[in-house]
Amino acid sequence: MKSHKTFTFLFLILVIKCFTSDLGFAQDKIRIGVPLFPTVSFPVFIAHEKGFFEKNGLKAEIIRINSEPTTYQALISGDIDATSGAPTGLVQSNLQGVPVVSLGSWDNLVSYTIATREKIDDLSQLKGKKIGINRLGGKSSLVLRVMLEDAGLNTTKDVTLLQLGGSQERLAALMRGGIDAAPVDFAFEPKMKQLGFFLVTGKKTPFMNGPITVKVAALQSNRSKWVRFVKSYLEATHYMTTNKEGSVEVLRRAVGLEDKETLDHAYEQMRARADVDLIPTDAAVDNLIKMMTYVDKRASSVDRSKLADYSILKELGQGKSLPAKK
Repeated sequence: MKSHKTFTFLFLILVIKCFTSDLGFAQDKIRIGVPLFPTVSFPVFIAHEKGFFEKNGLKAEIIRINSEPTTYQALISGDIDATSGAPTGLVQSNLQGVPVVSLGSWDNLVSYTIATREKIDDLSQLKGKKIGINRLGGKSSLVLRVMLEDAGLNTTKDVTLLQLGGSQERLAALMRGGIDAAPVDFAFEPKMKQLGFFLVTGKKTPFMNGPITVKVAALQSNRSKWVRFVKSYLEATHYMTTNKEGSVEVLRRAVGLEDKETLDHAYEQMRARADVDLIPTDAAVDNLIKMMTYVDKRASSVDRSKLADYSILKELGQGKSLPAKK
């Protein structure tokens, strides 16, 4: 009799274990493309490591991708389900007849600082210099073009642009002397100063820098999943702005840096930049469109209503009726 009860007890444990495992596998899977150096996608890492995705029934996989054009190729082909922090393809995909939308954007400022080997007072002094970028048509090259043209330079005649990769690769090229200047992620500002480079800082230009982008078809086919994704993203962004210790812990692993000064600086910059309601200003969207006209002049007449769908944010109570930010 005792052995029978023991067998029944063990059988029930096995059944419960199998049942709960099935519940775990029933979570919606989601693959999210982020840049190689992913400060612009930081809420994704917070949501993943601090359990916000899991709590909302999502099993997330974070995939680092070297460039924005490659990121959008992966999104359109279905290799990933969403992008975070890849704004340029949002406009270009719609121009090419591929409907994608932003569900919100947490970071809406230009994130680059220009680092130089020689001290200069103004970007116009970069005339004749070699400047490192990620990839022609990528975000760093487009942002740089706006900055240089504002300084009176023609990026096709007055400077030489070299395609080198992300912020870390551009910093390495600066150290070797292969380039004279480069736009580098703000997180590296302390490191650049330590290494003896000079920083040319400008005004914090509004720019839709950190959008969550998905295909319209995917949003329509499983809206519930994207509601839970946006909810996780909101919770992660709020966590990031209110919990420094936990956020820096995640940041250290995400960017692979141990330098406390760099980590603290990057965190404080991100906290200050964060739009916790995920709603960009009109100026941030305007500058994204302006930058994309350098790639395709049709961008100037793009239908803005097709670039974003904030209905989930409205449903979750962000911004109430969601008037446009000025």
